[in-house]
Amino acid sequence: MKKTASILTIALLIMSIQAYAGSLTVESDSQEFKDTEHKIYLEGNVKVKSGDVNIMSPRAIVDIDPKNNKVNNVEFKDKAYTYQMQDGKMHEIKAQILKMSLLNKVFTADGNTISSITEKGKPVVIVTADKQEYNKYTNVMKATGNVNIVYKDVETFSQQAIVDLTKENDVKRIQLLGNAQLNQSGSKISARKLDYDNIKQEAVATGSVFTDITTEDNKNIKVWSDYQSYNKKANYITASGSTTIKYEDYTAKGPKLNVYPDKVTKKLNEAVFVGRSKIETKGRSIEADRIVITMDPKDFKAEGNVKSIIPNIGGMN
Repeated sequence: MKKTASILTIALLIMSIQAYAGSLTVESDSQEFKDTEHKIYLEGNVKVKSGDVNIMSPRAIVDIDPKNNKVNNVEFKDKAYTYQMQDGKMHEIKAQILKMSLLNKVFTADGNTISSITEKGKPVVIVTADKQEYNKYTNVMKATGNVNIVYKDVETFSQQAIVDLTKENDVKRIQLLGNAQLNQSGSKISARKLDYDNIKQEAVATGSVFTDITTEDNKNIKVWSDYQSYNKKANYITASGSTTIKYEDYTAKGPKLNVYPDKVTKKLNEAVFVGRSKIETKGRSIEADRIVITMDPKDFKAEGNVKSIIPNIGGMN
C-alpha cells in the first residue's frame, strides 16, 4: 500500500469528475481495492481536493460504477470535514459521515452535522441538524432533525428546513417545517410552517401561529391565528383565521387583523379588526363589525352594529 493515492485512484476520480471540477488530488495513508465490490477503501488522513472544495476524514470509501468504471460517490467517515472558499466566504461542513456525489454535485452530511458560512472570519450562517444536504448546482441546503439556524439577528428552530442561497452564499430564503419557530429582534413566531424571505425581510407563517412581540417600552403584543405575515421593514402584521390579540388587559378576537405602526415613531401602535369581532377588558365585552385598538394612547373604538355587555356590578335585578 502506498502512502498517497495511487495513479489508478487518481485516474478513476479524474475521469468521473472532469465535468465537476478542473483538477483533483487525493491523499491517504493506505488503500485497498476490491474489484468484486467495485469499491476503493482509503484509510488514514484522507484528503481530497476538487477545485475549490477540500474534504478531510480518517477513512473514505469510493464507489465505482462497474458499467463505465467511473466514480459515483465518495463517502467520508468518522468525523468528516469539508470547506470551500468562494467570493471571500468560507462554506464549511462537519459531520460523522459525509457523502459527495460527483454526478450531481450533492454533499450529504449525517450525524451531528454543523455547516457554516463565514466572511472575514465572522460567521454569517450556522446550521446544526441531524442531517444536511447541500446541492452545488442549485445552491439549496436541506436540513432535517433538530434543526437550528442562526443568521445575523435571526434564529430558527424546526424539524426540517430548506435554505436557498445566492451564488455568493448569501441567504435568500429560509423555509421551516414542523414545530417551526423564528426569533428576531425581540419578536418570536411559532407555527407548523414558516417561510422567511430575507430580501423582503418578511416572515409568513401558517398553522397554529403564535407571535409574541416585545415593544421598545417592554410591553408585549401577542397574536394567535391560522395565518400571519410579519414584515420587519414596514413593521406591519397581517393575521387571519380565528385571530386573537392580547395587549395588557385587552383581549380581542375576530376573523382578520392588521397591526400598523405609528407614522411618526414607526412603532406598532394600531390593531384593526375587520369583520364581526369582540373585545374584552375589565369584565366588559363589546362586539362590533370593526374594532380599532391603539397602544399609545391605550384606547379602543368599536364601529358597526355595536353590542356591549356590562356586568351587573350594582346588584340591580
